[in-house]
Amino acid sequence: MKQVHAKNAVRHAEKRRIGTCEFANRIATVSLDAYKSAVPKSHRDAMKQTCVAAIVAHYSKRCNQSEENKNVDGQLRVLGLGVGTKFISHDVLVDEQSNEACCYGKRIRDCHAEVLARRAFRRQIALEILADLRRNCSSDSKAEIDYDKQSIIERVKCKNDDTQKNICFRLKPNVTIHFYASSAPCGNATLKKFVKMEKEIFDTSLGQDDWPQIEHIPIGAHSLRLGQFALLVKKDASAPASQDEENGIDVSVSKQQQPPSNICDPAESEQQPKKKKTKMWPCREDDAWCPPSCSITNYNKGTIHSCSDKICRWNCIGLQGSFLMPLLEAPMYMTTLTVGRKFSRAICQRAVCCRAEGFGDSSNDVYKLNHPALMETNVYLDESGTHQMEGVKTIGGDASFESNLCWVWWPGKGSNDADCIDGRTGLVSTNSSEDNVQKASYSDISTYSLLKINMEILCLCGAPLQVSLTDEKLSLPELRKLKRRLSAQYESAKDTFLRHRVFRDWCYRESRVQI
Repeated sequence: MKQVHAKNAVRHAEKRRIGTCEFANRIATVSLDAYKSAVPKSHRDAMKQTCVAAIVAHYSKRCNQSEENKNVDGQLRVLGLGVGTKFISHDVLVDEQSNEACCYGKRIRDCHAEVLARRAFRRQIALEILADLRRNCSSDSKAEIDYDKQSIIERVKCKNDDTQKNICFRLKPNVTIHFYASSAPCGNATLKKFVKMEKEIFDTSLGQDDWPQIEHIPIGAHSLRLGQFALLVKKDASAPASQDEENGIDVSVSKQQQPPSNICDPAESEQQPKKKKTKMWPCREDDAWCPPSCSITNYNKGTIHSCSDKICRWNCIGLQGSFLMPLLEAPMYMTTLTVGRKFSRAICQRAVCCRAEGFGDSSNDVYKLNHPALMETNVYLDESGTHQMEGVKTIGGDASFESNLCWVWWPGKGSNDADCIDGRTGLVSTNSSEDNVQKASYSDISTYSLLKINMEILCLCGAPLQVSLTDEKLSLPELRKLKRRLSAQYESAKDTFLRHRVFRDWCYRESRVQI
């Protein structure tokens, strides 16, 4: 959709907004402080337009706690920071999979800020668990003492006798997890349709450690055919067009019209009962209705899901991932989600949780649909920036994210400096110059690195792994098999999620990336 603006028209890079409460502003402030501390000033000054995300721990007041821990009451601590707007192209994925010498999981496929922040969070939790295990295995605990003071996890007695060595962890009772995104997550959260939008009202009655307790009202699925709950992927210019697309034929329609491959004899086919033709939903015919930079899953224009889809998934099966779940008492869910630019409560509610209604309804399910408190912040990433708006502009398409450099940081990294990742390759850049990226290596938050540290943790817990990563070779099928063996309950919950009516069209890596 286009808008025509007057001559010399300008606007703030971030539209003025009201905010929800003081706690939302505190979450945004501590996240942006971490961004300013970890990312070089030269990059921040050169690239004002970017996306920042963080996962933050809040330490609430708790009775009967020690004097040593009382100084953390109300404290906020960033556990994972991500900065970026890029993802690696289909071409890179194909090249990697065609090379038998390559090890799966060393490249970070999606370098959007929200994904990087969650990966950093998973690394941090793994380090805190590893520190606890090492401390209990050694009499010398000086090296791990810092983790004990502000660690968000604690050991508990296992309810499941099958847990390795009866070792189990949980979030400390006075800790909650909060997610921050400087802009509404790409995908459904930026689809301004199908709902009435209202401005936020700042709640002055809430204290600095309080957030709104607003129940999410179920959303009527009145426009499913138009894309109300649709899954979206990040649009990839390098994704291959089919022969039909090159000839100007809609690929989604042409696929639907193809006869079944198992019918060979015309006479036999005439005897079979004719199936009633079903009309394709309008939202699957083309992607013109999608937000900028997104496409539909069946249009061959991308393979990596939007951040809205991924956050909704995390609100179903947790932020912790597969390998840590066997050691956790319960999944780790976000308590709140704070958003800066483009926030709409009704739209965000639909995108990040409520369209998954029905997931985890059974009383026996460990995994439940999590409805975080949704908040807007009036703390700005780019306070003084402006956009030239003269002439015809695409709504929502005025921001320009030019930098390929992405950044990630977590407290246990051992340095205040964030790792720089080249969004074009998914590998670490040791030289953060746009034109001179050299000596690339895989990141500590890559799937491969996270697997290595999780394997070390499970070994200390006595798990029979029967796998070795010393040769640095790993395939996607091997990874999936390992997950199902070591974290069967989590993988079963993921399967249930992917059978949900909204998420059953989720793009699988092995089926979407073909050589």
